[in-house]
Amino acid sequence: MAEPIDAVLAQAAELTAEGRPEVAIDILGPVLADHPDHPEAWCRLAAALLDAGRPQDCLDAAKRAITLGEPSWAHRLASLALSELGRHDQAAVSAREAARRDPGDWRNHVTLAEALGPTSPAAALDAARRAVITAPEEPRVHEVLGDTATKAKDFPLAKRAFGDALRLDPSNESVRAELARLAGIRAAPPARAVAGEPRFGRAQRIALWLVLRRCAGWLAVGSFVLMIAGLPRPSPLLVWFALALLLAELVMIAHGVLTLPRGYWPPPRLLARRAPLVAFGVVLFGLGAVLLAVWTLALALGARGMQLLTPALICAVGASIVGWYGLWRMRAFTR
Repeated sequence: MAEPIDAVLAQAAELTAEGRPEVAIDILGPVLADHPDHPEAWCRLAAALLDAGRPQDCLDAAKRAITLGEPSWAHRLASLALSELGRHDQAAVSAREAARRDPGDWRNHVTLAEALGPTSPAAALDAARRAVITAPEEPRVHEVLGDTATKAKDFPLAKRAFGDALRLDPSNESVRAELARLAGIRAAPPARAVAGEPRFGRAQRIALWLVLRRCAGWLAVGSFVLMIAGLPRPSPLLVWFALALLLAELVMIAHGVLTLPRGYWPPPRLLARRAPLVAFGVVLFGLGAVLLAVWTLALALGARGMQLLTPALICAVGASIVGWYGLWRMRAFTR
């Protein structure tokens, strides 16, 4: 039975990598029902649950893997889940255990640095430096070193670290934005740790990506259907379909906002600076929705053109692609 289990685990990893953790969770359920003592399967489930924005369920699955003897991955996943739940002291304990069990895995040191960041910037900086020593070729370790150095007010180190990360991964727009922000900041002495510092964490980012991906995907599908149905000349009856689509989008947005996880949510301007790719996707989605609304109004008033529908579809598809890509980047660290 080893081969079928390995095949399902590989498929779950691919689904999570593609930004479809919910499907990965579904296919892992039967495997764990038949093999409840398989630690790797529990870790794979925990990783999918974390990407799906369910940190408490991720923690439960990681604890199960720990009791079954998984060496370090389960402790790392437990630390990530605890951080999202705001239990930073416990997250640091789990991350330290992961680093102790496998000090050669850079991801364990990165997890420890992120767990210590909200309460112990100096200790987080030490962990981030160990991650860089362990895997200097990984862009992620330099990015985390830049983040921790920024929190510790060591701006020259932060600039060097972000510069190294950008050289290794020129496509990382978040790092590019941090470098631009740091360009005008002068060095200052390290600040003391502030207990309970609010954190815009992984759960909040994943929740935003999920809402964007869902809303943009349905907007793209609906716009495409309207375009096909409106050829060669749109019927006035399509107004009702377009209105239903726009109403459905409003419902999805409202539901997404109401179900966002608790935590620190920065103001929109600061959010755009911290997550520029999310902001870009939201702008594309908003532009597509506005163009669709204008086209619907024009159709209701007697216009029969399709000119506005084409850019609306392009914007919706672009926002959907940004959403999928953002989720893919978020899950790459937890593999």
